[in-house]
Amino acid sequence: MKTFTQQNLPEETGTLSRFMTFVLLMGTLLTPIVRVADANQSFQYKTLFNPTPSQLKAEERGRVMIYDGLDNAAIERALDQQFGRIEHMMFTRIHEPPPKDDGTPPNKGGEDSSDDDGC
Repeated sequence: MKTFTQQNLPEETGTLSRFMTFVLLMGTLLTPIVRVADANQSFQYKTLFNPTPSQLKAEERGRVMIYDGLDNAAIERALDQQFGRIEHMMFTRIHEPPPKDDGTPPNKGGEDSSDDDGC
C-alpha cells in the first residue's frame, strides 16, 4: 500500500531528492575551490607586499610575478609602496568597484567588475 505522498507525488519526490543530492554534492565540491582561490589571493598579497628574500633574488634574476584578480586599491598601494619592484610585476584582471549613478566615487562595498584584456 502506498502512502499519500507516494500516490500523489511519485515523480516529484524522486526529482526533489535527486536535486537535493546534487545541491549538497556541488556545495561539497565547490568549497575546496573557494578555499584555494582565497589561499591564492592571500599568497599574492603576501608576495606583493612582503616578498621573501628568495622572491627578491628571483626578481633580481629577472623573474616577473603575475598578480591575477587583485583589487585596484591594493595595486595602487603596491605601486606606491613597492616602487623599486614595479618592473617585476604584472597585473591581470584588475577588480574595480562599479561607479555610482550619481557621479560620486565608487562604493567599496558594492559588486566589483574586472576588465579582462585577454591575457
